[in-house]
Amino acid sequence: MKKLTINIKDPRLRVPALVLVIVAGGIYYWADTVFKPVKQEQQKLQTQLKAKQDTLRLIQALRPQLDQLRIELAAAQAHLDSLKSIFPDQKEIPKLIREITSVAHASGIRTTRFNPLPDVEREYYVENRYSISVEGGYHDLAEFFAFLANFTLIINLSTVSISTHPEYAKAEEGEMLSVKKPTIASMFEMTTFSSKK
Repeated sequence: MKKLTINIKDPRLRVPALVLVIVAGGIYYWADTVFKPVKQEQQKLQTQLKAKQDTLRLIQALRPQLDQLRIELAAAQAHLDSLKSIFPDQKEIPKLIREITSVAHASGIRTTRFNPLPDVEREYYVENRYSISVEGGYHDLAEFFAFLANFTLIINLSTVSISTHPEYAKAEEGEMLSVKKPTIASMFEMTTFSSKK
């Protein structure tokens, strides 16, 4: 058997060997600068894809509960709104004056004074106090108090005083029958409540 010897100085082997080295260097350069970053990017994208698929599976698993949660949220919001009408976030004097004026007018009572008093802060809520004076007929006053009792807002009345109207006491009996004048006057303290922020 003959021994194979490669002579690099041989011009017939030098050119193919040089081409082979250049091709091998080109393949290595391509693998290092193009293939390797593409492979790393592919692995990164596969990791992101797996994470997004896991998230999608979780969302699809929880989706049936979403409709139930929306129904529960709407019910809770409606309940909160109804509680806010009873126990508002802040005192609403203009709205309260309008409501009391409307109720007084409907019951035939005239409001002669509506003065806000200093608020009383409690641990979880604030008492909003008002001093109110009204005048009208006896039955009209009872109807007015009944209207106040039926407000959606929680209202407490205290220090209620009812007395004969000063004009009624001075007038003669025949004069009061011919002209409808107030027969009683009432003063009381009204308390509403608002939540403490």
